[in-house]
Amino acid sequence: MPAAVKVRVPATVANLGPGFDALGIAIQLHLEIDIEPRRDSIEINIEGEGADDLPRDETNLVVRSMNAFFDHIGRQPPGYAVRVKNPIPLASGLGSSAAAVVGGLYAARAITGGMIHQTEILQLAIQLEGHPDNVLPALVGGLVVCYKGETSQDLRHLRIEPSERLVPIVAVPREQLQTTRARSALPSDVSFADAQFTAARAALLVAAMATGAGSEVLAEAMTDRLHEPTRLAMMPETAAVHAEMREAGLPVSIAGSGPSLLIVTPRPEAATRTEQVRRICRSRNAGWRVFVSEWEPDGATTED
Repeated sequence: MPAAVKVRVPATVANLGPGFDALGIAIQLHLEIDIEPRRDSIEINIEGEGADDLPRDETNLVVRSMNAFFDHIGRQPPGYAVRVKNPIPLASGLGSSAAAVVGGLYAARAITGGMIHQTEILQLAIQLEGHPDNVLPALVGGLVVCYKGETSQDLRHLRIEPSERLVPIVAVPREQLQTTRARSALPSDVSFADAQFTAARAALLVAAMATGAGSEVLAEAMTDRLHEPTRLAMMPETAAVHAEMREAGLPVSIAGSGPSLLIVTPRPEAATRTEQVRRICRSRNAGWRVFVSEWEPDGATTED
């Protein structure tokens, strides 16, 4: 058992517009967990986003994930001290839950020496978090296409390197939205025309992200008719900003289930587009924060 371990897990954005429950991408905004063994006590400290609200006991998602790993391998350490540094906004569509789950599993694996296969880590993470399109890019980094085989348990994925010619911008409002509420509002069926439209845009989006397409193609590729119209109706502030960005020609989608927005821009236009995003957000009265990031090629990492 090492004296201390640091785990880093990237934030993730799922869906990217038309890639509902199929696409997810990692960005350079990292949850960090420092953990060290203790003889007979458990201590939990939280810094950053959620520090005033998240529990500091075994109901904490990081600790719940660690305990799930301990149960899985049948080995429980006598105690440990955990410090969580979280810059990822909660309930905002940036994969904060997936990062906590993956981070907890990696931390538990590191301090117990339980060298289980990555596939088992993935299955545990999905059982705890439920969203492969967030969990997989948190684990492996990059742009991930998730799909199922002949059974619902047969989860598969293809990892793609997003183009360095593209830059992600994230706009986060003050309001939050729980994923369960956003999912409960989804329609039970969609028209054939909307399904065909969205399938074409999802294919275009993967090609655009891999090749570094221009703003016009990106804006078209990030258009969705399956889940975004219903979800935007639940988020009037986000809907207003989304509409204004669309009108300005920005390639924009809901980040995950919202209420944050993801804007993807070609690198030469990044400064101009970032100022556009900030200007639109400043014109609102909802405490918007704007992050300019990069794609994260690496998933979760562990350092002794």
